[in-house]
Amino acid sequence: MHNPQQGQLIETLGRAAASLREARLPPEPAAALEDLARQVDLPCVLAVVGRMKAGKSTFVNALLGEDVARVAATEATATINRFRHGNPTDPERPVCCHWRGRGDEYVTRAFLDSLQGNDVEALRRADGIEYLEFILPNEYLRDVTLVDTPGTEAVVREHQNRAAEFLNLANQLRDRHNQETQRYGSEADAVIYLIGEVPRATDQALLEEFAGVTGGRSRALNAIGVMAKIDLQPEILSRRTELAAKMSAQLKDSLNTVVPVSAGICRALQQLRADQNAGLIRMMTTLRRIPQRLLSKLLGDEELYLRDYEDCPVTVEQRQELLGAMDMGVFTTVARLAADPSLSEQDIIEQLDELAGFGQLEKVLRRHFFQRARFLREYRIANDARRIVNGIRYKHLPDFRKRDRADIVQRDQFLGFVRSANGDPAVAGELERFISLQCGTAARADRLEATLKDVDRQLAILLHEMEDYSADFEALEEIDRCRELFSPPELDELRCLLGQYGFELERRLPAGRATVAHASERQEVWSEVCRRAREPARCRVAERAQARYGLILYDLTKGVD
Repeated sequence: MHNPQQGQLIETLGRAAASLREARLPPEPAAALEDLARQVDLPCVLAVVGRMKAGKSTFVNALLGEDVARVAATEATATINRFRHGNPTDPERPVCCHWRGRGDEYVTRAFLDSLQGNDVEALRRADGIEYLEFILPNEYLRDVTLVDTPGTEAVVREHQNRAAEFLNLANQLRDRHNQETQRYGSEADAVIYLIGEVPRATDQALLEEFAGVTGGRSRALNAIGVMAKIDLQPEILSRRTELAAKMSAQLKDSLNTVVPVSAGICRALQQLRADQNAGLIRMMTTLRRIPQRLLSKLLGDEELYLRDYEDCPVTVEQRQELLGAMDMGVFTTVARLAADPSLSEQDIIEQLDELAGFGQLEKVLRRHFFQRARFLREYRIANDARRIVNGIRYKHLPDFRKRDRADIVQRDQFLGFVRSANGDPAVAGELERFISLQCGTAARADRLEATLKDVDRQLAILLHEMEDYSADFEALEEIDRCRELFSPPELDELRCLLGQYGFELERRLPAGRATVAHASERQEVWSEVCRRAREPARCRVAERAQARYGLILYDLTKGVD
């Protein structure tokens, strides 16, 4: 996820800060540049948003590959949970609680348990918490800080008539969590809008659920939709790709794409693959001993699966051990594959991976969001650094020149006094050298100006390389604000062209159209659009489309004589 500009930017900012400290400026500018350098390499922020009971905690556990987010059987008092990379100093207190207005405190698992529940005391504790920060040595978190939001209306509602205090706390906590969920949804580098089980397996039901989850606030530039519980309904599981494609097309103004996943299958596969696939091998060996007709009957219902049968070669206890804590719907999907004698161990893993969908989700996140987010952050940081440099030029450089002039006057006065004394020439020479050394050479401003020019030049080079990317992104934002100015075919072309779905040439142009002839033709079309456009926004986007086609033409022809 790193790019050459990232390392160059960190190095440039570090050198600039050191040079400014050597110039004996006030410490603030150098500290500001050092802070910017630290921001360059920060992980991207990925927020998970959805209604309560949408399976966000199960999804987070699947994404991280370990059970870190708490999964409650009933809706528990919700907190905002952030997961970042690191090693907790005290394993007994692995979570940092950021209190509202009370500082930070590392807390025990018993404290986390005290937040689960429907009572007033649990609500009081949750009401005082800004967010919980889980510090984990998880490799995925090296590049991503994950935020598990409580979701919309995520506060327990049972027994709200018990007391006025409960009702007030519940409403207050729910409103603040709704606001925080919306804030993370707008500020994160990428947002996953999650839907859980939909009562009816219809296209319209899924579309309505997504509309309810996003609340009209989703923007395709940083948002992805995830169908998270496809394993709970066989119809949705079998139609997952078709449904996702339909929703992606219909919600393209709100979501970059829609990906079907099964967090349950993903976690089950992760656990089965532990210890060199020992769990999977045991399941294959055990289930293949059961006759196919009987197994089909057992997998049709959990009650039947756990019933004792005289003609079953596998005991109830052995079947219970295979099921474990797995959801029966997930287990049925896994078991049918594991029991198929025509499938090898690797075949089963590949099919479960494909059903889980997390590999595809990871590709989408990294290609469409994290790469863009890092690039835009670097662009913002480089511009912030240039503003700091310009601030020094206009605020501190005049003071340096004033001090240089004062030093020159003082030096000339001292030298004039020594020369007029008519003393020993050798002693006078020593004094003149001492005075010149102490008063300086009156070139501090020149040295500072040279330093500022050098830093500005390096930043300008980096920014020039980022300008085209930033211009594309600004055009995409303009399109997002003014969709009514463009026809559906124009929107489809522009979103691909300007990199919404990826930066590779084949993602910017239609399949099979990465040719000089096509790019030239489309550049001329957008040139004409620009000439005829009455709306400034349409003209600006058309100009950017011309420029991007020009860059594509350069790439297509630079290797041609």
